[in-house]
Amino acid sequence: MKLVSKLALLAFPVLAACGGGNDDQTCVSDLNTLQKSCVANTSHALPEGIWYGSVNSSQSVAAQTIVLETGQYYSIFTNGGSFVWLIEGIMTATDGAFTDSATVGFHTLGAIRAGSLSGNFSTKSTLAATTSLYVAPDTTATSFNGNYNATYDTPIAISDVARSWTSESGVTPISTITFATDGTATGTQSACTFTGSFKPRSTGKHLLDGTLTFTGALCALNNVSMSVEATVISGQLTIVGVTPQRDQTFYLSAR
Repeated sequence: MKLVSKLALLAFPVLAACGGGNDDQTCVSDLNTLQKSCVANTSHALPEGIWYGSVNSSQSVAAQTIVLETGQYYSIFTNGGSFVWLIEGIMTATDGAFTDSATVGFHTLGAIRAGSLSGNFSTKSTLAATTSLYVAPDTTATSFNGNYNATYDTPIAISDVARSWTSESGVTPISTITFATDGTATGTQSACTFTGSFKPRSTGKHLLDGTLTFTGALCALNNVSMSVEATVISGQLTIVGVTPQRDQTFYLSAR
């Protein structure tokens, strides 16, 4: 009886990962027929990184997209360096395609709209997306693309930003920020003044996690604190964040 029991076990299929040492497939082998069949594993990898591209807009808009390892993303649309529009949300991905049914858009004039996002990507290469949101005079869904910036894979330290930064001439919103060597920061933007602190993101990527608190009688963010992300690519500082209620946003670009 023991021998029969052991032989019976050999009739069951064996599951194994295959594909040259990668876990990109799951294979089933029948030890009776020696036949093996494999199916590709589902990947939920996100388009994590910093991406730069353009927008299919009549306004010559550029796109900078930051995707965190959590799926949270910020796509910043600018015209001549000036802020036009930002969309934010949390995406999910399956086999190189990503979606978000609850993206939120913030316009420079204060309008807030809800919409959706979908697209596809090639890891650390290219990204293409479409959002149902658009900015007048455009009248159709906005598509944008991005090329991966490998700087994302290098750490950034407080010492890399510890100085004063100012928005370029003609770029709005007009902003200044000064970082101290301990990560604290102070700055101004339009009617707002703000203070805060920053530290390198724990993932070791090219991002600083920060918190800013705003004041100013005419500041839309008066007495509001907000978590933000900061990065420096090719000498340009970008800071972006959205309140937990998703009713206010902050964007700063400076050199």
